[in-house]
Amino acid sequence: MPDNQYLIPKIDNPFDVSIALPGSKSIALRQMAMCTMTEGKSVLRGVPICDDILAMEDCLKKLGLLVTAKEDVMEITGPMNLSAPVSLDARMSGASTRLLIALAALRDGTTHIDGHESLRARTNKPLLEVLESAGCKVDSAEGHLPLSIKGPIKTVSSLRIDGSLSSQYATALLLMAAGHNEQVNSQVVISGELVSKPYIDITLNEMKKRGVHASWRGDKEIQIDKTTRYQNEEVLIEGDATAATYAATLACIHEGTVTFKNLGDQSLQGDYQYFQILREMGATVSSTSGTTTVQGPKHFRKLATADMKNMPDAALTLIALAPLLQEELTISGLSSLHHKECDRLECSATELLKMGITSEKTHETITIQPIARNNIKEAILSTYHDHRMAMAFSLIGSATGGLTVDNKNVVDKTYPNFWADYQSLM
Repeated sequence: MPDNQYLIPKIDNPFDVSIALPGSKSIALRQMAMCTMTEGKSVLRGVPICDDILAMEDCLKKLGLLVTAKEDVMEITGPMNLSAPVSLDARMSGASTRLLIALAALRDGTTHIDGHESLRARTNKPLLEVLESAGCKVDSAEGHLPLSIKGPIKTVSSLRIDGSLSSQYATALLLMAAGHNEQVNSQVVISGELVSKPYIDITLNEMKKRGVHASWRGDKEIQIDKTTRYQNEEVLIEGDATAATYAATLACIHEGTVTFKNLGDQSLQGDYQYFQILREMGATVSSTSGTTTVQGPKHFRKLATADMKNMPDAALTLIALAPLLQEELTISGLSSLHHKECDRLECSATELLKMGITSEKTHETITIQPIARNNIKEAILSTYHDHRMAMAFSLIGSATGGLTVDNKNVVDKTYPNFWADYQSLM
C-alpha cells in the first residue's frame, strides 16, 4: 500500500471517551486577520496547529507582523506594513485567501497572492469585483489565483457582495471595512440568497471581542460602528464544531459516547446545530457552557430530510452517515458545496458509487439510499485534496473495515490529530 494510503480501521465496540477538539479554524483565522489592523500585541489561545493556520501565519509575517507561536498559543504584534510589495502563499486555505484579498485592499503596496492548484480552481471574482468598484487595481485570471491587488480602497457609502456562493466574501469585507482608516460608518450589503449566515454571525461576535461593534439591519445589511476600533486583546479560541461532527456521528453509528471538552452550548458556530440533527435521529445530547456530550442511540429514528444551508461544512458528515440509516435521506441546502476544496456534491456521489451506494442529485440536493453494511464494497476512495472527504468517509469505513483513503495526510489541513483521535475510539 502506498505510504499515503490508509485503510480505515473498523470500530467493533461501543466506546466512552473525552476529546479535546482542535480550536476552531474559522474563528482563529478571523482573529489572526484582525491582528493585521491592530496596534500592539494580541494573544490567541487555543489556536489549532494545522496547515491552514500555518499558511496564514507565514502570510502575516510577510505582511510585517511579529508572530510567535508555542503549542496552541500565538502572540501577534501589528499592524501590518501597508507600503512594501509582498507575495503571499495561501497554500490550500480558501478562507485565508478571501481574508488576505480584503486586507490587500487597505495597502498601497502591491499584494500578490497565490496558492495550491486546488485553490487556484476556486473563484474569488465576486470579492475582487467589489474591491475594483471601490478603487483597487486588480489583476487576476478571471477571479482565480494567482492575482495581484493594489489599494488603498476608497471610501464608499456601502460595499455590496453576492452572498449566494460563500459567506467568506462578506466576512472578508466586514473585517476589512472595520479596519479602514476613514472615521465614517460603513455598511456591507448582501445581495442574492445568503448561504451560511451563522458564519457571518461568528464574524460579528469575534469583532465584538476585539472592540468593534457591528450589527444586522434587517436580513441583508450590516452596519459597522466606525467610532470603534480593533483592540489588542487576549482571546480564547473554542473547539471546532465541524471537527466534532465526526466523533459525534461515530458515537451514533457504534452506540458510543463522546464528550467534547472545549465546545459548549454557548457556541455560535453554525455546525453546532448538527447535534440537533443527531438528536432528531435518536441520540442523547447534553451540554454545559464549556462541554457537549453525545450518546448514540440503540436504533436510528427516521429522518426524511435535512437542510444543511446554514451548516455546509457538516454536510459531508451527514452524506457519509446516510447510507448507514434504515431509510433513504434527502439532504438539501447544498449549493455552496460546489465551491469548496472540491465539488463536494459531485465528488461525494462519485465515491458513494464506488462503494455500491445509490444516490440521486440535483444542483442543491442529494437523496441517498441505505445499504446493508456487509454489502458496502471495498474501495480506495479519492479525497480530491479535500480534508473533509477523508474525515467524512471514515464514518463508513468504521462500519466496514474495507475502505481505504488515497491520502491520509490530507486531514492535516485542519485536523492533524484526526486519525489519532479516531483510533482512541477503538
